[in-house]
Amino acid sequence: SRLRERRDPPAKLVGGEGLSRSHLSTLESDRIANPARLPRMDDTSAFLKQGLEQAQLELADIVGGANLHLKPETVTRSLGARIRARLKALETILRRLILVMAMALDLAPVKPRARQASAPVPEGVEDVTASFRAHTRPARRFTLMPRPLGAPGTLPQASSMPPGPVPAAPLLAWAKSIYLVLNDPDAAARRMARAVQRLKTRGEGRPYCRPMTGRHRMRPQLALVAGVLPGLVNRAFEAWNDSG
Repeated sequence: SRLRERRDPPAKLVGGEGLSRSHLSTLESDRIANPARLPRMDDTSAFLKQGLEQAQLELADIVGGANLHLKPETVTRSLGARIRARLKALETILRRLILVMAMALDLAPVKPRARQASAPVPEGVEDVTASFRAHTRPARRFTLMPRPLGAPGTLPQASSMPPGPVPAAPLLAWAKSIYLVLNDPDAAARRMARAVQRLKTRGEGRPYCRPMTGRHRMRPQLALVAGVLPGLVNRAFEAWNDSG
C-alpha cells in the first residue's frame, strides 16, 4: 500500500488577516540568522496586529486555565506562582508591542490645561473623602515604563508570605489591567509616546531592549512574537538622539 504524505493544514489566522505561523517562523529564523533583517515597515502593522491577537489568546488561556473568571477567593501557592510568571511575561510582551506602536506616532504638542478647583463642601457637611481613600485599595494599572534596575550586584528583596493558599484578588487585578490595555491599545500607545517624549526631553540615554528569556515555556506563536520584538524595539530607538 502506498503511504500518503501527511501535510499540515494551513495555519488559521485569528481575526482574518495577519501573519500566519509560517510567516512568524520565517521572521524568527531570519532574526536568528541575521539580526539586522527585520520585518519591513509594511509588515510591521500586520505583525503588531498578530502580536496583539496572540496576547489576547494568552490572557484568555491564563484566566480560563486557572478559573480566574470564577473569581475565586484564593488559589494554591504553586498555581499563583505560575499565573504571576505568565502574567509578567505577557505584560512585558504587551509593553513592547505598545512601544513599537508608540514610536511610530507623530504627536501634537500638549496643550496645558487649567486645573479646576473642587466644589466647596456645603455648610454642615463633613468631607470624609480622605478616610475612604485610606481604606480603598488602589486599582492596579498597567506599567508603561518599568522601574530601572538597581545597582549592579544588588538583589531584590524577597517578600515573605504565610504558607498556604494565596489571595486571587491581586492576580485578577493584574489580569484586568492587561485586559484594559488590550481593549484599547491605541490609547496606551499614545500614553507610551508621551512617556518616551518626556524621557527624550530630559536627555535620558537611548534604551536597549534585551532578548526575552523563558520563551521555551511559551506557546509557539507567542514565543515567536516575543523573539522578534527586541529587534523591532531597538530599530525604533535608532533615531533616539535625533532632534524632535
